[in-house]
Amino acid sequence: MKYVSRALLLFLPLLAFAAKDPSDYPLRVQLMQITPAPQGPIRGVYQGTGRGNVIEGELIHGFDFSYLCEAQLTTSVAGRAYSAKWKKPQLRMELLGNKVGEKEKYVECDLKTSVQEGVYVRSGGSLGEMSQENFKALRSKRAEAQHPAPAAQPAMCKLSVNSTPGGAEIEIDGEFRGDTPSTLEIAPGEHAVAVRKTGYKAWEKKLKLFGTITLNAELEAE
Repeated sequence: MKYVSRALLLFLPLLAFAAKDPSDYPLRVQLMQITPAPQGPIRGVYQGTGRGNVIEGELIHGFDFSYLCEAQLTTSVAGRAYSAKWKKPQLRMELLGNKVGEKEKYVECDLKTSVQEGVYVRSGGSLGEMSQENFKALRSKRAEAQHPAPAAQPAMCKLSVNSTPGGAEIEIDGEFRGDTPSTLEIAPGEHAVAVRKTGYKAWEKKLKLFGTITLNAELEAE
């Protein structure tokens, strides 16, 4: 798409300085590729063509465009997106470009657009179009890489502890866990088990727990 000089002259009055709030422009636009017109700006107005993605809520589509703007548009980097709104859905867009040398002040850029079905993505330094289905899969994969699912907790083991005589205290790794007879849920792995009762020698055992294990502690009188 190209603008002719007559079109440029017609649009010059529309490109006046705009002291506008970006929040009034609901679209987010990623400019992926820009080709300025070879003759450079005319009367301070830049023109050219390009490709980008327009984000509208949960929807994202690639689009081709030609533009007129008092700001020199640059490709989006590091997640940067321009604010924009439709003047004519899918055919004409008003985009806010940063006014050179003035922070938080903008100029209105006029874009003629042709919206595509897929999404533009950059790979290996080149720009290509990806289907919506493949783009969703790619975005999901990236999200999983940034926020991996928590590691699954190991299944707990069941440890049944009996003693003769009964009513003895059970310690797992030095922590009191109840009196015999009891069935406890313990994380798998190596543990130190002790059974204690007043008037009897402590019964101690180190073992590697997995699945379901039953221990019978025969306590000896002191």
